[in-house]
Amino acid sequence: LAKELKKRLPYQLDYVYFTNSGTEGVETAIKFARCATGRAGIIHAQNSFHGLSTGSLALCGDNTFKEGFTPFMPDTYTVPFNDLPALEEVLTRSKIAAFIIEPIQGKGVNIPDKGYLTEAARLCRKHKALFIADEVQTGMGRTGKFLALEHDEDVDPDMVILSKSLSGGYVPVGAVLTRKWVFNKVFSSMERSVVHSSTFGQGSLAMVAGLATLEYIDNKKLIENARRMGNLVGERLKSLSEQYEFIHDIRWRGLMIAIEFSEPKSFSLRAAWNMVHKLNKDLFPQAVTIPLLQDYQILTQVAGRHIDVIKLIPPLIIDEEDVNYFVNSFSKVMDNLHKFPGPVWEVLSRIGKSIFAKNNVDEKLQYASYQ
Repeated sequence: LAKELKKRLPYQLDYVYFTNSGTEGVETAIKFARCATGRAGIIHAQNSFHGLSTGSLALCGDNTFKEGFTPFMPDTYTVPFNDLPALEEVLTRSKIAAFIIEPIQGKGVNIPDKGYLTEAARLCRKHKALFIADEVQTGMGRTGKFLALEHDEDVDPDMVILSKSLSGGYVPVGAVLTRKWVFNKVFSSMERSVVHSSTFGQGSLAMVAGLATLEYIDNKKLIENARRMGNLVGERLKSLSEQYEFIHDIRWRGLMIAIEFSEPKSFSLRAAWNMVHKLNKDLFPQAVTIPLLQDYQILTQVAGRHIDVIKLIPPLIIDEEDVNYFVNSFSKVMDNLHKFPGPVWEVLSRIGKSIFAKNNVDEKLQYASYQ
């Protein structure tokens, strides 16, 4: 499996360390970076998500996940996503071991400017820090290339983390691809051969599942399919956006697609928008995800807290018939959403009031517990 992964990467990453999950991969990358550089600092981006174990949670850009679990790993630094001057400023003033980045952020499906990843890797090299690409969600062909990094030219990562779809989603597996000198710094002697390991890491079933997944991706040309179907979905949604006031932006790379909503211009819909957001800032996207699932059996995700974005990450095997079904179903949901008053808004109002009432009860109970 290590050989097959290395064959698919256009980078000089010599060694593969296998884990059981993406968050284990991130923990591995943190330890490897600190050991290899002799430095402690780890930079991550705002709104990032790298897992929920103790080390990876310290690199999470959403504080909601952190409540109740402090203190975290020290020497971590946050910079805005897609902001090279901010990155260089931290690299310059601090002893940084590595910068870890999702090539496309899972929370919000934020896509960086062309050349950002290339320049970020160059800045890391300039300041003797490692550049780590967390491709747990974006890798394995999801974005129309094997790695999302490949959408930028001449990116030169020091580590790449893969997981999730590496086994087709059936068997726990993850992989950290890294440079030979980094690996040898960590495992520098026989005595250090056990300084980092996992009981079930590199299990036979996981390795076989990984090989089968790669073979299927190749035989069915799923990376090319992700690129073609992603462009088809994106362009179809772009054409729909002119019909619906709520749609603000459609963005995608392959089959990683975001639909972003914003406040409409018409008075009645604007009033409905403001009402829902006053009840709960996370409520509006549910007006799309719930009917898509209940009425059309289409699973989409709210792309993050307090953002009006839904995310579509369909299987790489979808075809034009599936695309047509999704676009037509989404259009029907949007038709209903643009009718105010209407049943969709009544449901949202009930959900919002229920959340509001529960929050009030929780606050009273919390207050009483301190008395």
